Amino acid sequence: MRRVAIAAAALAFGCVPAGGSAQSSACGAESMLSGCPGVYQALASAAPQFGIVAAAGNAVPGVEGTRGVTLGIIPRTTGMLRVSGAAVHLPDLETAGGERAITPVAVKLGTATQLFDGTAGGTGALDLLLEGGLLTGTGQGGRTAAIFGAGGRLALLRETFATPGVALSGMFRHTGRMQYGSDCSALPCVGFDGEAVFGLNDVSARLTVGKRVGPVGLAVGAGWDRFSTTGGSIAYRGSPVATPSSGTAEVDVDDARWSAFVNLSKSLLLGSVVAEAGWMSGGDAVPNYTPGQGGYDPGQGTFFGSVALRVQL
Repeated sequence: MRRVAIAAAALAFGCVPAGGSAQSSACGAESMLSGCPGVYQALASAAPQFGIVAAAGNAVPGVEGTRGVTLGIIPRTTGMLRVSGAAVHLPDLETAGGERAITPVAVKLGTATQLFDGTAGGTGALDLLLEGGLLTGTGQGGRTAAIFGAGGRLALLRETFATPGVALSGMFRHTGRMQYGSDCSALPCVGFDGEAVFGLNDVSARLTVGKRVGPVGLAVGAGWDRFSTTGGSIAYRGSPVATPSSGTAEVDVDDARWSAFVNLSKSLLLGSVVAEAGWMSGGDAVPNYTPGQGGYDPGQGTFFGSVALRVQL
């Protein structure tokens, strides 16, 4: 069940103007979309969409389980280089309404290390997953943020000639402070400006089913992510002659999303190359924001994809 938790106090008092006291004009009815509700909506929609870029679909791209050469006490490890992106749609904070399309990109390095080989049939095999990287291109004054993640993957069924492989993965991932929008620090402003700044935590689960036919592998999966912002804040400024004028507020959001994805892989001598395509469900509108107003609907889903290279160490 999707949920967007917006701080009640921020809604009750509206945006707090830069001068310090709350004024109703800061969220005035003249420009509800480009005022506070629009910026709240930008924060609530940006967090999960940037989050799916950082997370991607399959926790371990491709079909194969963790393999590699066991050298004495060194466990089997697979190394991964992945580049992922998404077609992100958000409220345009530089105009009085409308929608902006951007394509943030994440580059990550990861490892999957076998901790336990499981039963003879492969059930119960356990891998340790670690990853780190960068997320960039968040749009309209965006900044580059670091990504760190850790988790595990449990084999429910090992792939055989007659049966597919089935695995369940869980990850915790943190992405550093990101920014969407601009704070219009130079006056006079042209039109309207807003800004959302936040860090992001993601608790994710992935269920995958995969099968190889010769050197080609196909995997399909379903995902669940709970995205929660940390240290979130929004700012809104209008032109000197516009109403509403300006405001800032500290606010965090919490949202759960479902996703589906498919992986197509080609085996190499010591690994595989993988292409992924996926879709993540949309979210809810924040209070006082009308879906579709100005052209942006928070309920629309997000398409994402990635390419990856796996190397067996």
